[in-house]
Amino acid sequence: MNKQELNSIVENYINDLQFALRESILKREIGLFPLDSVKAFFLLLPIVNEEIKEDRLYKITLSLGAIHAALDVHDRIERTQATSAEQQLTVLAGDHFSGIHYRILAEIGEFAFIRELSKTIAHINEQKTALHNERNITGPVLLERLRVIESGCIAVFYKSYGFESYLELAETVLSLVRLDKMDNSNEQQAFVVDKPIIQQASDLLLPKLKQELEQMDSLHPILREAVQELVNSMKSLS
Repeated sequence: MNKQELNSIVENYINDLQFALRESILKREIGLFPLDSVKAFFLLLPIVNEEIKEDRLYKITLSLGAIHAALDVHDRIERTQATSAEQQLTVLAGDHFSGIHYRILAEIGEFAFIRELSKTIAHINEQKTALHNERNITGPVLLERLRVIESGCIAVFYKSYGFESYLELAETVLSLVRLDKMDNSNEQQAFVVDKPIIQQASDLLLPKLKQELEQMDSLHPILREAVQELVNSMKSLS
């Protein structure tokens, strides 16, 4: 595998997910919703690294992509201060994406996974509410909230299908990505956190990331390089 092949795998996944989420009315009213390519990468990471060719697992990753889209589109209301009509369409889009996730998993009989995922989604929403309302937050508390918000669904996937060895790396990188966005004044923010706390949280994660990459000796060099490039691209860390 080379870098071009990896990019093609992620791009094909994004295209497949866009196709699964298609809905002509929503597309016309709110446009094509940007999907999270970093979360897509980590959903695919163990499958690509272990060269697993299993349609069932791929469908499960698509269902998780739909849930990530649903959670992200609901966050859009907070970030953009949408009008009432826009809010209704945005909520409708989120509900539609959630329904897609359920349909995909139900079709392949993954009902136990649906139940576990439902518990995790509730926990994610609890952490978002706490982060919205929290005052005087500390770096460690921020990290714990972001760990659940950013990688909770991926954690359920990894734990359910034997990929737990990848979990700490995914949690660390996804939390760093969110911290970088929170530190960027050009990004619309769902949560308002003081910059010193964001920096404190980032400083706690960076040594952990280095250690995790060193320990993941089974990770394909191209995947390791992709993770390192992602981290290097973060403005707040450069």
